Amino acid sequence: MEFKTLELFKSEKVATIKLNRPEVLNAFDECLMLDLKKATSDVRNDPNIRVLIITGNGKGFSAGADLNDRSKAWDGSKDALERGFKPFFEDIIDMPKPVIAAINGPAAGIGAALALVCDLRVMAKDAYIMSVFSNIALVPDGGLSWTLPKYLGYSKAYEYAIEAKKIFSDECLRFGIANKVFEIEDLEDKTLEWAIKISKRSPQSLVNTKKLMRASMNKGYWDTYSQEGDIQNDLTGSQENYEAVKAFFEKREPNFD
Repeated sequence: MEFKTLELFKSEKVATIKLNRPEVLNAFDECLMLDLKKATSDVRNDPNIRVLIITGNGKGFSAGADLNDRSKAWDGSKDALERGFKPFFEDIIDMPKPVIAAINGPAAGIGAALALVCDLRVMAKDAYIMSVFSNIALVPDGGLSWTLPKYLGYSKAYEYAIEAKKIFSDECLRFGIANKVFEIEDLEDKTLEWAIKISKRSPQSLVNTKKLMRASMNKGYWDTYSQEGDIQNDLTGSQENYEAVKAFFEKREPNFD
């Protein structure tokens, strides 16, 4: 599959999507939106891939929307969000495999929204997340008005949004936005190492834990409790469950291939 604005690599059950418009800090134009939808769909439907990494080429993860893009594909901002960004956001949220954002530099605007919609995040020490919209008299979009308060709480999220303040990696780690922070020269290798480690875990556990925890954000405790029971009932006694228990007693790593 050919892409103009990103690169897609696959190795050891891990796929890596690298946004590739470094001259504009991987800002989103129409082509990048469409390419990312094709790439996330490809990974989502590839049974050989168990983990996806999304990162940026060059000095940034993504600077957000490309304000110089003169595309006529969208009928206003709402249409761009619904038909341009939402399809690959849905792929990330709904795909039955974990998605890691490797934030190698600024993740601003819709780039921040992309990073926060992923399941896990690793950051370079000098990287930051930023809701930049108020600088151009707009409001956060791409779901940032939902994700930021979940991590920061309402008051802090509002402060960072209206002042367009950078949330650096140390703060992201403290707030639970970042799972791990690495030196920039180690980011790619350490992220791939973590992704390979995750890929060796039980696929059905990865899939269903993501499903449960994503759904729990919009459910009550007892609804989630009941859903856990339903899924647990289906998984107990499965081939993967049998292999994991057998490996436990034999004091070895389970093999889910």
